[in-house]
Amino acid sequence: MPADDSKFISVKIWDLPIRVFHWLLVILVIIMFASAKTGNFDIHILAGKFVTGLLVARICWGILGSSNTRFSSLLFRPQQIFSYIARLPKRKPSYQTGHSPIGSLAVILILVALLVQASTGLIAADVDGLVEGPFAYYVTYELSRWASDIHVQHEQWVLILIIVHLLANAFYYFYKKDNLIHPMISGSKSVPQHLSVSRPELATTRRGAVVAIVVAILAVWVFSVYG
Repeated sequence: MPADDSKFISVKIWDLPIRVFHWLLVILVIIMFASAKTGNFDIHILAGKFVTGLLVARICWGILGSSNTRFSSLLFRPQQIFSYIARLPKRKPSYQTGHSPIGSLAVILILVALLVQASTGLIAADVDGLVEGPFAYYVTYELSRWASDIHVQHEQWVLILIIVHLLANAFYYFYKKDNLIHPMISGSKSVPQHLSVSRPELATTRRGAVVAIVVAILAVWVFSVYG
């Protein structure tokens, strides 16, 4: 008997911690780009510290979080990737209850790009030493300058990834009729009833709060003592 796509049900697909992480990261990345362009490096460095803390929290959540936020959920076999790409031209929502193969690749690339940007920024320093990352004092001048060059040159790749991410969301919204942004705000998505059985196992907000508090305490201690 064919599946019935006429009956829909609202399914919770994104937990609160991942949604808070996502939108905080959006705000902080905007602040970092704006502060770098306007020369407000005190704000830039402070935002960079917060981004570093968020990335550490995301790594922890990739291990301890909901089933569709764990790193294991971002791995797809080549056959799954090619099969998904073959279905992209169809003007029909995919009703994913997690990241698609393409979305998973985007998540990995953006996280890696931001980790590179954050790690190089922590030890970067300009030629005169007037602007330094919080840990530049602990590395050689040569390494600090190399990190600074990577930090500046790599910025364009982060921007490209963000633009591609926005274009992909626009493609899904206007062409596939699949709103990917709303679930990242509300946490819920409407899917055909027969697909609701594949809903993810969501971690509790309490667990997310514990992870956030532990990472925040650790970050404050590290940056206050060493940075």
